[in-house]
Amino acid sequence: MRSPATKHTDLEAGPRTSPYSASTNTGNPTLRDRFTKLWFDVRTFGRDPEPELVPIQPALPPWAPLHVEKRAAQACCMDCPCRMEQEKQKKKKRKGSLRDKILIHVLIWIILYLLGDSIFLNIRVVNLASSTTSTPSPVPTNSTTNVLSADAQSCLSQYNVNAPSNPSSYPCSSCLPVLQAVPSNFSDGNAQDAQQIQNAVQFCSLRSIFDTADSDGQTSLKSGNWVNDVKFCAWTGISCDGSGRVSSLTLTFPGVPAAIPNQIGALTALQTLQVVGNSAVPAGSLPSSFTSLTSLASLHLESTAMTALPDIFSTFNQLVTLELIKNGQMGNALPNSVTSFVVNGQALNNPLSALSTSNSLKSSMKLIDLSASSLSGIVPTTISSFTSLVELHLDNNNLSGPLPPAFPSTLASFSMSNNTGLGGSNTASFCSLPTLQSCNMQNTGLNATGGCGVCTF
Repeated sequence: MRSPATKHTDLEAGPRTSPYSASTNTGNPTLRDRFTKLWFDVRTFGRDPEPELVPIQPALPPWAPLHVEKRAAQACCMDCPCRMEQEKQKKKKRKGSLRDKILIHVLIWIILYLLGDSIFLNIRVVNLASSTTSTPSPVPTNSTTNVLSADAQSCLSQYNVNAPSNPSSYPCSSCLPVLQAVPSNFSDGNAQDAQQIQNAVQFCSLRSIFDTADSDGQTSLKSGNWVNDVKFCAWTGISCDGSGRVSSLTLTFPGVPAAIPNQIGALTALQTLQVVGNSAVPAGSLPSSFTSLTSLASLHLESTAMTALPDIFSTFNQLVTLELIKNGQMGNALPNSVTSFVVNGQALNNPLSALSTSNSLKSSMKLIDLSASSLSGIVPTTISSFTSLVELHLDNNNLSGPLPPAFPSTLASFSMSNNTGLGGSNTASFCSLPTLQSCNMQNTGLNATGGCGVCTF
């Protein structure tokens, strides 16, 4: 129900009392009523009487559900700034979450790799201390071996895993004899294993040269990449054949060892060895393992302090050239089983007669160079028996006459200069040689009557 119509009241005029009806409610107005009326009239002077206000209170329908969540989601349109800000925040959260997931996956893979590597090494790599004190496990001797001993597996694993990053740490002293004991026909179905065994053996052989050099020698070798990695075919002074085996080795001072190490015998494919020292190093003698170099075809030793060559050359079926130059400690004896002699700057007993006693040398010898080797005596008449000899150099010696009546008809180069003990005119033995292209007889007592072909006197 609506409440009855009421007028605005003034608290100063009294409760529910109109200034116009105050006298009607009471008999005679009091002084206070009059004063109040007067004050009200002053305040409302010039105003129209206030109309009667009737409050309107229409019936209100029930409120619909607000759906606050739905309305909040629909509050932002697609292009509104609030919507764009929300999308940016969502993208940042997605990016951050994706980055965190990637980092977690990377860390998991790193941990798994390190764990697997540790397990692998624990399984395949045994303690080196026990390996060095124990006798290497015997390797089966059947025609085709496909199982490595525990020691060989350990050495192979360490060469594959550790040696590439730290070549100096590889235990060559214990692993070289173990890997050398693996048969050459070893096969485990993985050709790379057999190749790596061969590489490890050669690496250790070459590293022994580095290890036995002095500090200056090691510095010189390191500048040529020695022992910086295990790719020895790229080291200075080394050449390899198509199978990755060392075929040529050149060592020049200061990059030379103090002595030729015994491990050099592991280079079984070596064909050419050249060592040039400084008259003090390398010293000592050739090691006994030198006989394992059965492919050696050329040996050049110059300015070394090496002692007499042992009688090991009979096993070198391929050796055709021996060059010995200024090796003051080597003595005056030579092996008699090579096909080319080059000996310069060191004293020798005259070996020409001894050489001519070998039937194989007489038919195969192509070069004899014994210049400045303090030879004395005569050139033996048996010199003509060297049917394949192409070069003969006997300069700067103490040879004397007479000359032999004949020289090999195959000679193309012949020189005997600075042998002041030679004399006479017996030069026909070489002046008319059909293949002679170079001939030097200067500073000798020889003379040629009527010319001597290409020879100079």
